[in-house]
Amino acid sequence: MFGLFKRHSVEMSPEVRGRITDGGNPVIGMRVARSLVYEGYENGKEQLEHTFTDESGYFSFEPLIIKSRKPGDIFGQNIPVMQAIYVERGDKLYKLWNTSKIWHPIKPLSDLLLQLNADLKNEKMHHEIDTSSDGGREQHVVMSMCYWRGKHIQTYYKNELVMSYEDITNS
Repeated sequence: MFGLFKRHSVEMSPEVRGRITDGGNPVIGMRVARSLVYEGYENGKEQLEHTFTDESGYFSFEPLIIKSRKPGDIFGQNIPVMQAIYVERGDKLYKLWNTSKIWHPIKPLSDLLLQLNADLKNEKMHHEIDTSSDGGREQHVVMSMCYWRGKHIQTYYKNELVMSYEDITNS
């Protein structure tokens, strides 16, 4: 009963750092958006923030931690946090990060959000990250145009397992 009234810290997003390039060259002054949605905060209203890349193409966002009673509610304990980080150029949308996660921090995902480096020529990938040893899912899906490697990451392009990103860029 007391858990219903407790306010829990909910990680909407950890710190985010990344770099945007185009053919290996830094993209300067590009507007980067971070969209976060959690039904347990402001009735699920989107929290939208923007920043710009610097002269070397780097950008960052501060962590966003909120307080909510939903994690203590039997019907709200599994409400996901929806996260999206993207840029737009012309009429094209580039997704650097798109996933849903549980309300508490998951270290492997937080680590990837500190390496959000993408080239606008990269293809969008389907990444499955094993976060089970950190309180997450065995196959946590992240859609991104960032190219990551790691023993707990499997990457797919057009439903095919990617063994080397060079295979994608040379096709």
